[in-house]
Amino acid sequence: MKRLFFSSVFGRFALLCLLILFAFFIYSLSVVRGMSFDAVVHGLEQGALTARGAAAPLMARGRSAELDSLTHSMAREAHERITLIDARGVVLADSEEDPAKMENHSLRPEVAAAILGEKGVSSRLSSTVHRWTVYVAVPVIVNGSVHGVVRTSSPRVELEAAYPRETTNLLLFIGPLLAVCLLFALAFTRSILSPLRDLAGAVTRFASGDFGARLHLRRRDEIRDLAEAFNAMGERVQGLFQDSTRRAQELDGIFSSVHQGIVLLDRSGRIVRCNKGFEDLLGAHGVEGRTLWELVRAPRLIELVQEARSTGERRSEEVAWGEGWLLCTVQRMAGQEELIVSLQDTSDIRRLETVKRDFVVNASHELRTPLTSIRGSLEMLEGQLSGDSERWVEAIRRNAQRMSAIVEDLLLLSRLEAKGMESSSEPAALGRIVADVTGMFANRAQARGLRLTVSVPESLPSIQGDSFLIEQMLVNLLDNALKFTEDGEVQVSVCQEEAGWMRIEVSDTGIGIAEEHIPRLFERFYVVDKSRSRKLGGTGLGLSIVKHIVQSHGGTVGVESTLGRGTRFTVRLPTRTELTEN
Repeated sequence: MKRLFFSSVFGRFALLCLLILFAFFIYSLSVVRGMSFDAVVHGLEQGALTARGAAAPLMARGRSAELDSLTHSMAREAHERITLIDARGVVLADSEEDPAKMENHSLRPEVAAAILGEKGVSSRLSSTVHRWTVYVAVPVIVNGSVHGVVRTSSPRVELEAAYPRETTNLLLFIGPLLAVCLLFALAFTRSILSPLRDLAGAVTRFASGDFGARLHLRRRDEIRDLAEAFNAMGERVQGLFQDSTRRAQELDGIFSSVHQGIVLLDRSGRIVRCNKGFEDLLGAHGVEGRTLWELVRAPRLIELVQEARSTGERRSEEVAWGEGWLLCTVQRMAGQEELIVSLQDTSDIRRLETVKRDFVVNASHELRTPLTSIRGSLEMLEGQLSGDSERWVEAIRRNAQRMSAIVEDLLLLSRLEAKGMESSSEPAALGRIVADVTGMFANRAQARGLRLTVSVPESLPSIQGDSFLIEQMLVNLLDNALKFTEDGEVQVSVCQEEAGWMRIEVSDTGIGIAEEHIPRLFERFYVVDKSRSRKLGGTGLGLSIVKHIVQSHGGTVGVESTLGRGTRFTVRLPTRTELTEN
């Protein structure tokens, strides 16, 4: 490529020099030949003027031997052919031919011009001597009028004989000039290509990863500006590369130190990159290039990968893997086809949850028996004691009831959190459930001076779920609303939303909840006002049970509250059926 570029540039300069010198040669040759012709014409003109001075007195007499003799002698001295012609074109004398045999010359161009009083010049094939000849004719003027013409001529061969010599001289001049031009073109081409060659070398080094490549030119032209721009770009790219390398090293360090298994999949599902956590999780090394299915035999994980690839949305789910569990998160990289899969072994967490749940269940079952015995014994003592003894027995009974409520709630939570527990698939008449639950609390609300209002449409779709659990959810929400409302009303409303969702709202005009407590409101045993909750007999598990019931039905629960103005709980449940109730 370098030779082709050099040949291309130098060839163009050389061709330009050749064209210029060729044009100069043609023009100079034309000028030189024109000057030679003019010199011949000038010589013939001088000869004609000389002959005119001598022959003019004799021409008035017409043809004569004396005129012929004068013509021949002047022609020998001038080495030219001399012809004397009168004003009518009749040849009076000629140095080479018999004038009597020569035709009238009035139509010859140079003679016609001379008869008109001007100098005539012509170059043509002579009809008399049959050769190319240069003619010059001057008029013979007597008393202001033309009385004849003196014409001199010379063979053109003599003129053309000088052309090769002139051509040779021009070539001898142009040859060295061409050599100088070619040397200049060569030097100029090298002066252009040298910095470009340096630039190409620097770019090659730059492309190979040597970002320290720089150009230092002493020129002061556009090429130096280009070199300085390249140097500035090199410094910028080098800085960016160093920063990128540093960041990549930091990311590699973070990537490698994460205990979770992280893997990058290409569009075909093959592993492009993974961290040490992934290799430790599988107990395998050198997994790049293999598919995720070869290493992790978890069908649900493959489904999550396919869903994330087709929808572009993040997918996260805990899936079974052999005898253990994996928390899998799959998401697509922004603007790319690659997927990032994060795997976390949650088997130990699952086992701990199972141990905790089993402990809670066993402890609850173990507590249920003595609590039942205590409550039975207290019932036997009722009416047999008085005074302080009766008061202490009442305190024991109240706390035993609270403990029993806690045990029952813990058992219900354990069942809700148990593996594989799902809501019933039977249609649940939500309107009837709301009516039954609000009927249970009607007397309690009336005793406390509260209004209990219910808003349920006459025709309401059924939902697919467990009627007992939905009823338990409403019981807990209404129980909380009545506990923490001292004045005003409690409202229960149900309505159907678009896209197959049912909306249940339980609102009150009670004391409200501070904003900082709302994020933890559904945690088990979390109470906002412990002294008030203890006084009212709360277990701190009601809202946690509500959350688990709603989640087991595929719904959502939320809360809005303002201190001193009341609280509103909103539950959204999917209908999952087209059945309606009247």
